[in-house]
Amino acid sequence: MKIRIIGVPSAWGTLELGAQRTPGLLRDAGLAAWLAAAGHEVDDGGDVSVPAQDDNDLRHAEQNPASSTVQVAAMARAVRAAVTASLRDGYLPLLLGGECSLSIGAVPALAQHNAPVTVAWLDAHGDLNTPETSSSGLLTGMPLAVVLGEGPAELTAVGSDVARPATGATFLIGGRDLDPGEVTNMERFGVRHVDTAAARSDGPEEVAMQVLGVPEIAVIPPEARAQLVAGDAAAAAAVDAAPRPNLYLHFDVDVLDPDYAPGVHYRVDGGFDPAEVGTLAGYLCASGCVSAIAVASANLDHDTDGRTIAAIRDVFSSIADALATL
Repeated sequence: MKIRIIGVPSAWGTLELGAQRTPGLLRDAGLAAWLAAAGHEVDDGGDVSVPAQDDNDLRHAEQNPASSTVQVAAMARAVRAAVTASLRDGYLPLLLGGECSLSIGAVPALAQHNAPVTVAWLDAHGDLNTPETSSSGLLTGMPLAVVLGEGPAELTAVGSDVARPATGATFLIGGRDLDPGEVTNMERFGVRHVDTAAARSDGPEEVAMQVLGVPEIAVIPPEARAQLVAGDAAAAAAVDAAPRPNLYLHFDVDVLDPDYAPGVHYRVDGGFDPAEVGTLAGYLCASGCVSAIAVASANLDHDTDGRTIAAIRDVFSSIADALATL
């Protein structure tokens, strides 16, 4: 498979610098080699243009978090253009970011290419606040709401010309630190929440089937799938009839437990281990329905003993192996 790496070196939606270094640090850790080892053709498309940020901007944002809306919108527009170009060139876009706001541009690019979009949002947080429900005003707590069409006008405008994900086609997986307003918004927006306990109880294959809306046979690796449908007309018909959703896979590193990934902005106990995330992502990728992947919200300034890098590597090794079966 052809995969294009797109760096998004932004910390504008947060209250701390460090996130903007994540794309470079993941490259230095060997991300391209992890993917190439599975046989993929990897193109590094470089970083999108992001307004420069310094400590003065950070102090300003502490007093007025909404002051960075213009910069986040500019970043999101640049992401949309980069993802659009990657899809046009026949590449699977792989976005590397320090914050989840990159999705404000990525999802509209997928919708422009092939609407509608299904969203699998793996995150300890809901990212479903709006200016009316947020107690902090931080933009990093709003990107999924913006993707669904609500939030600051400058941000919702980035995707206003394309279809939003349909009600029931957005899945928050692993959420465990939700504000009261986010819980209300989750129901209002029609977001389907599979928390950590439910994901473990159901198992990754079942969760993948829920997200994709397909039968079990459609999420197993293609080689095994081919063996099952050979000579079985009913199984073959089930695969042929299965929907082909246009899936955006968003991997916020804090969906992992801090024991495995301490290098994030906001640590929340009770998360997944890398094998659990890798297995779920592998099922989703093996379906052939994933159109773009993002890894976000790592702040490797907070990492300990390289644990976060190792956890991300484990997840992406599973993703690379699953994509290699297509």
